[in-house]
Amino acid sequence: MATQSYGQLSNEFIQIFRRQQDDLPAHVKADVYFDDQGPGHPDTGYYLDTTHRKRPLEFIEANDTYLWVKIIRRENLWQTNQRGIYNGSQAGWWIISDPQHPNHILYRQEANVPLTIAAVTTALQQLPTRPNTPDHPTTMEGQQEDINVATGQDQAEAQRINIINHSNGALKGNPPFIFDGDRNKTHKFLMTWKLWEQVNKSNDTMKKPFSRIITILSYMDGTRVDAWKEEQLQILLDEMKDGTLETDETLWDDFMERFSNAFTNQNHQSEAYQELCKLKQGESLDDFFAKFKQLAYEAGVPLDDKGTIETLKHAMKQGLTSAIINSPTFDPTADTPWTFKEWEEQARKSHLKWKAAAKFTQKTRQGLYQAFKLSPRQTNNPGRGGYGRNNNQGRHNYWKND
Repeated sequence: MATQSYGQLSNEFIQIFRRQQDDLPAHVKADVYFDDQGPGHPDTGYYLDTTHRKRPLEFIEANDTYLWVKIIRRENLWQTNQRGIYNGSQAGWWIISDPQHPNHILYRQEANVPLTIAAVTTALQQLPTRPNTPDHPTTMEGQQEDINVATGQDQAEAQRINIINHSNGALKGNPPFIFDGDRNKTHKFLMTWKLWEQVNKSNDTMKKPFSRIITILSYMDGTRVDAWKEEQLQILLDEMKDGTLETDETLWDDFMERFSNAFTNQNHQSEAYQELCKLKQGESLDDFFAKFKQLAYEAGVPLDDKGTIETLKHAMKQGLTSAIINSPTFDPTADTPWTFKEWEEQARKSHLKWKAAAKFTQKTRQGLYQAFKLSPRQTNNPGRGGYGRNNNQGRHNYWKND
């Protein structure tokens, strides 16, 4: 495959077509190698092993020269932009005097031209160069402000936060709490972070994986997390030295995988399931359903699963479960069993009916006591309320679980 020309690169991403065979000279590749996954396979192409990952590269013609570019998969296409130009020393370069260079014939013709100033200038202009412009800063240039924060330098974290917050407007919403490495708090920390991230998804800070990592690291502090935080900073620095794009989403994916391995309770799912199986309805129906759904989510069990519904039946008070089953709308022989939502809706209706009946019963009793001038202790008639026996005005004892 000939080296494809892509004109002038810009900040806009463009599709890059990967070579399907190893056709570059060794001195052009240097440490870059070709991985043949088979004809037409999207992952067939050139790669460079960096400190923490296998980086896909492609050698192209662009910006009036030949150069290596880092490529990323976006929308199932390999793409790059101006910031993807790779300047690292691990990749080789194409010298125009190389017979395989596309412009070698032109170079050879010009070699016979008398050495005039004009001829030398023309030859120099055709030599490939490694871009180093403000748009393509050298490694880690312009990054120091971001890195100072995570190192904990005393240049005021408030100043760092101000830099992040005003990249294109202040970050909105409630930021996450400071995570101290306690595994019991990991789930809540990630949940609050994700909410905050989504609220600010249009902000430059959240758009770029690099600054996103720096930001989340700034919300970690404590003896249990400090060493890990320092390690993550060094990994990020190494990635930048290896030429990783700030916009490369694999930075964030790899970071979150390392965070999960370090601080996620690996037994959390099974523990949540055990807690779900032991859950029993208390006085508040709202709290019960909120807790049930939370534990089901953490345990990874679908709410509409038959086993989940059976767990719900035994978790609710016996009188409430019986009231639902005896309701006119419930049909145990129906082809389509009730969903969790239907069980919850009917439970709330039955509960409201019981509350109305209990309130009415209580008022009726009070009226009778007053009419006959009796004390509640002078009657042995417990009365009936809703779907079960009620001996203690307003208490839910008849919802008792077996």
